[in-house]
Amino acid sequence: MERFIQVKDIPPSLWSHSNQLLTLPESLVDSWKLLLQQNDLEAMALGKAPQGFTGGMSKSDTDKHFAWRYTGSCGRVVLTALDPKSHLSEVSDSYATIFAANKVLLADLPCGSGAGSVSIITTLIELRKHNILPRLPLTIKIIAAEISQHALEYYVKQLEEIESIAIEQAIEVEFETVRWDALDKISTADLIQKLTLLNQDCDSRLLLLTNFSGFLDKEQRWEDAKPQFEQIFIHSRDKSSTAIWIEPGSKNIGGFFNKLTNWFNIFLNSLRKSIPNIDSLYGESASKCQHPLKDHLFNISLTVKRFQLPAKD
Repeated sequence: MERFIQVKDIPPSLWSHSNQLLTLPESLVDSWKLLLQQNDLEAMALGKAPQGFTGGMSKSDTDKHFAWRYTGSCGRVVLTALDPKSHLSEVSDSYATIFAANKVLLADLPCGSGAGSVSIITTLIELRKHNILPRLPLTIKIIAAEISQHALEYYVKQLEEIESIAIEQAIEVEFETVRWDALDKISTADLIQKLTLLNQDCDSRLLLLTNFSGFLDKEQRWEDAKPQFEQIFIHSRDKSSTAIWIEPGSKNIGGFFNKLTNWFNIFLNSLRKSIPNIDSLYGESASKCQHPLKDHLFNISLTVKRFQLPAKD
């Protein structure tokens, strides 16, 4: 089956075919650099990140994650959207199908400082600039859910920065943020209410989940969080609804994705739904990426799972 975005058509501004090297979208890098400057984080971003740093909820930890880990998080999302090594064709095609719609609901959970949404929008901008995707009017309605207020502040500033650039490519971005605790039923109910309201006139829906395995699996919080995820998945169902879950690649991540797949199958059985699940297993990919601030290549590795959500009765 032919892909929507052919590897040969990926522009050199995003992928070096000769060097097999990923480059982050220009508008993404510009917004990141601006926030680094505004928050005196340039020197930190140029330094070497300590091994094992994963971030936290404090302002200090948020700044460190934004300076050291943000580009890696972005790179994983861009890599799943472009799939230049043809490891994740079904996932890449899902992005192309979803964002070909007139109005799209994007639920970004947890959104962190914006790597998921910003990477998707700026990749679409770049593909439209190079006429790889048509410049048809597209409205992206975003619900950004995150427990850290400091991360949400970075998220909002970045989206505000790229809004005008997106408009030039006929992409209108609307967004709302919500403080969300994956272990809390009340904040999850508030999140679902926002999703329901924004979903009403959308043609497609994407539930994007990223960088959650450390909390859910390593900290053993999956069982506590599972009821909230079940409610989110239930209320995310509609025509043309997809969930994409992206995690950093690691030797232990397969067990977590197997757990997710088993849970999703039980979830479908509880709904008495049977849908074709083309990529029943998770996919993996990796690439070198050019660092935006220095002459340095960093490694990106990821594991991703696509869930096709059943339509409502």
